[in-house]
Amino acid sequence: MLKNRYKPQVYFHPGETLAEKLEEMGLSPAEFAEFIDKSFKTINDVINGKTAINQDLAVLFETATKIPAHFWLNSQRDYDEFMQKRYKKAMQEAVLI
Repeated sequence: MLKNRYKPQVYFHPGETLAEKLEEMGLSPAEFAEFIDKSFKTINDVINGKTAINQDLAVLFETATKIPAHFWLNSQRDYDEFMQKRYKKAMQEAVLI
C-alpha cells in the first residue's frame, strides 16, 4: 500500500506538453496537423487546452512523437480529475460564503 504518494499541486493540460514536443521536433501546429491528418483547429485547440486528448488523438500523437499513447491519455485523465476536484472545491467554498 502506497502511503506517501506524490500529488502535484497543479496539473497542466497535455496540450502544453504537445506544444513543447512540437517545438523540439521543429514542427508548427499546422505542419503537425497535416502530418497526422487532423485539422489545424483540432491541434490548436488541444495546444490551447480547449480540446481533450482522446484515444484516437493519443494513438496519432504516439505515432508522430514517439511518446506512448498511454502517456497522453494518463495526462489528460490526471488533468481532468484535477480540474474536477478544483471545481468541486470552489463550489463547496461558494456555498459556505
